[in-house]
Amino acid sequence: MTAIRDLSRRLAFLDLGERKSALLARAATRLAEAARRHAGDATPIESASDATHARVTARGAAARGREFGTSLSRPRPFLAPAAAELGPEMADEIAHEIAAEIARAIAELS
Repeated sequence: MTAIRDLSRRLAFLDLGERKSALLARAATRLAEAARRHAGDATPIESASDATHARVTARGAAARGREFGTSLSRPRPFLAPAAAELGPEMADEIAHEIAAEIARAIAELS
């Protein structure tokens, strides 16, 4: 019972917020780079993150027209393909990193 109590205490004080924020920042940057590659032009693409989200945005009418199309041009998406390409991989990386942090906390009890 002591081991379980120690584990419970250790996990209760494990602060994953900072690690999660860093991982989401890295994911946002990678996603923005992929979107730039897909756009292939000077479309302004920005990335940001916080403790719960990674965001990639492209601003302006030209970016909207390119992603969704207009009455005169077909859609040439760049954000959605970048997200489809990297999303599952980034989610797995974040999950593995967080699991590794928890595993380290457990290993320190030994």
